[in-house]
Amino acid sequence: MQRRPLSAAEFSREVGGRSGRRSTGYEEAMTAEALQARVRKFPCENCGADLRWEPGVTSLRCEYCGFKKEVARSGDAIREKSVDAALRAPRDLGWGAERKVIVCKRCGAHTTLDPLVSASSCAFCGTTAVVEAPADSKVVRPEGLLPFRVTRDSALQSFRNWLHGLWLRPNDLKSSSRMTAIQGAYIPFWTFDAATNSWWTAEAGYYYYVEVGSGQNRHREQRVRWEPASGQLEKFFDDVPVPASRGLDSSLCRDIEPYPTADLTPYDPSYLSGFLAEENAIDLPEALESAKERMRNEIQSACASEVPGDTHRNLQVNTTFSALAYKNALLPVWIAAYDYRGKPYRFLVNGVTGKVSGNAPWSWIKVTLTIFAVLMVVLIILYLAGQS
Repeated sequence: MQRRPLSAAEFSREVGGRSGRRSTGYEEAMTAEALQARVRKFPCENCGADLRWEPGVTSLRCEYCGFKKEVARSGDAIREKSVDAALRAPRDLGWGAERKVIVCKRCGAHTTLDPLVSASSCAFCGTTAVVEAPADSKVVRPEGLLPFRVTRDSALQSFRNWLHGLWLRPNDLKSSSRMTAIQGAYIPFWTFDAATNSWWTAEAGYYYYVEVGSGQNRHREQRVRWEPASGQLEKFFDDVPVPASRGLDSSLCRDIEPYPTADLTPYDPSYLSGFLAEENAIDLPEALESAKERMRNEIQSACASEVPGDTHRNLQVNTTFSALAYKNALLPVWIAAYDYRGKPYRFLVNGVTGKVSGNAPWSWIKVTLTIFAVLMVVLIILYLAGQS
């Protein structure tokens, strides 16, 4: 049976923690005959059912008999690779295991999942406008990943807490929303290292005061003395993350940072068992430019703090990059895509640290009333001050 969006009542029960049907995120669509004929990639050695990755541990677990199988971890560390060398050398392609692809017609996400698992909605935006597509055999294989440590129940509780803690939101947000079950997904990321050397020039401003006017109008006036300034800044960047996702907004991804990328594990397709995995939507050159832009913004702020004086203007920064290196990895995210009055919203949980982020509709009536109340308080204070 295919997964359908939750009704308002079901959503309320799911988020409110009351009794009700607990979703598994997506369900398998198959007949008894297909079940018997199914070829399993990770069968349970005890009962033959599917093994799924269990967050927070280092094993695959059978949901039926409880059997656990430890995943053999490679002793090899995930090392950065030279960007220049990577642009010339061939890279491993494909997922290393059979996966099928679901394409969302609304947000464009290309999500991969186990071959005989059915998904009737997009995990990233909640729409049911999804179609199957052939797997891309040329997709660049991830070099490493961070396994899930946060469980689904913990992520769902975080969603409840976040939803109940929202201010200035519609009263019917919980009851009127339609939510697809919270799902675990591996999101493609690039991370970059770089050594930077920057030269900056600016006009440094120093405040001074002069007496102006005469009589009762005499007062001190602040002025600025401008002087040229320049300097040099060296800064090293380690593991600057760049999400390579079609389905998630980069600002939401940034809100749940950081990830402990020093703990990356060599890629093994067994970690994907029971989870979604999005295809890489950004290639290395494009990701590198995004990383450089993020670095430049940090460098700009760092150079601004180096300018002497009380203020500054006309800051110009020229930066050179060297020792550029990268890693290509999958990072775990729990995603709740919900729909409110026809518009999609998302909630994310960092699958390692539990840090949360999301977006939600505003109640403009509440916002207007709040602004009006604040203005009234200010006017009353000004009136009382004038009377005194």
